[in-house]
Amino acid sequence: MTIFEKVLEIYQKFEDSEFTICLHCLGRMFSLLGTNTSNLERGYSLLLSFTMENHRKYLSTDKELKDESIRNLKILADNANFSPAQKVLGDEGFDSAKTLDNKLCLLCENIFLNLDPYIEKAKQITKDFEFNNFLVGTSPVSKIINGEDKFKSELSLLNSESFKSHFNREVGKKLSLVLNKPVEFNNPEIVFVYIISFDEFDIDLIIKSLFISGRYNKLIRGIPQTHWDCRNCSGRGCKICNFTGRQYQTSVEQLVNPEFLRSIQSSDSKFHGAGREDIDVRMLGTGRPFIIELINPKKRAVDLKKIEKSVNKTNKGKIRISDLKFSNKNEVIKLKSEAENSKKVYKALVETKHKINKKKFGEMLEKLKIHLEHKKISQRTPNRVSHRRADLVRKKTIHNIEGNYLKPYLFTCLIETQGGTYIKELISGDSGRTTPSFSSILGFETICKELDVLEIKHRIM
Repeated sequence: MTIFEKVLEIYQKFEDSEFTICLHCLGRMFSLLGTNTSNLERGYSLLLSFTMENHRKYLSTDKELKDESIRNLKILADNANFSPAQKVLGDEGFDSAKTLDNKLCLLCENIFLNLDPYIEKAKQITKDFEFNNFLVGTSPVSKIINGEDKFKSELSLLNSESFKSHFNREVGKKLSLVLNKPVEFNNPEIVFVYIISFDEFDIDLIIKSLFISGRYNKLIRGIPQTHWDCRNCSGRGCKICNFTGRQYQTSVEQLVNPEFLRSIQSSDSKFHGAGREDIDVRMLGTGRPFIIELINPKKRAVDLKKIEKSVNKTNKGKIRISDLKFSNKNEVIKLKSEAENSKKVYKALVETKHKINKKKFGEMLEKLKIHLEHKKISQRTPNRVSHRRADLVRKKTIHNIEGNYLKPYLFTCLIETQGGTYIKELISGDSGRTTPSFSSILGFETICKELDVLEIKHRIM
């Protein structure tokens, strides 16, 4: 069967019908045949070529050909609503049905004849958003998909394009001109998802998060890195938490995020840290890498230096942020995966249960170096976090240990370790859950009284 015979078969279905197939949908029924043209142009070319071929046959002297050509031209004029065929019939003295402007396309119900409402709504709902590129997606109701599948199956149309693909491309082209922004297929900042039925539509926006990386210093003890729900009420609010839903009244996350949310006008945020320090541990030195993920941002072109200054001024003496840069989701994955492979330097204030002097301390330090430096220790999940972490044994490398005697029963220690090492338990032994430990090596109990993170050496961003 030729393409013209297939076109004729399509429109023969619509004898005395209020339906037809529009030029867009006709073209996409043959979209895999031929290139460098649109479905609209392809549909129009098919009907025009078929009209010309039948006009040629009519002008021949063969009566059978003349009769066949008139039948075909009337199908194109009446069933396809094709004005060039109507004009040929009129010029040759034949009547044809008037053009019916209200004839509906069986496959799209004339959606493709007027895409302006779809363009205008997308323009209006994003008028307050900053974005550099976009993508169009479509979710048609099952009536559209099932009706089209049935039509293609009945007529064995094997070279067609779907409603969704045609809609996405045509709307994408028009939107690109109106918004003056390019379509981006791999990593769009906004996706317009059109929810379409024949008589109405809506648009869901999928907005790419904005990621900003930096480093933070925690200058005081007593605040966690991120929000903790109240253990008693699981965040619902109760007397114990003063109906705040929080275990701790603030966190690094809660001190940092408000300025980002305000400046970027995002609906929410997530705080991603390269590991975390305990609540009672300060984060000093050059700070800990973090990435803040701003969800549904309206603004993208923001002054990071201005945000940094504002956060630091508001939280002076509590936390400080620095080195802000625009980032991406891949960096979040890298931040998490590489945190354990970083080298971290801690300063610990250690109390002993055995009286020591300077000479004794020198012997102790040498003993710790011999048993720990450049060696792996085994750490079973500490008792203090076993209620919220899996009971595992982790192998961690201790790189370097330095110390300074303060007075009997008290010394400081600089410890360089692999990321994820439990320093407090390295010192105490945690009832044998960490081996070896300061306590087990020295033969008497040692306790970490205070702990600071001084440096995260392996820069992962």
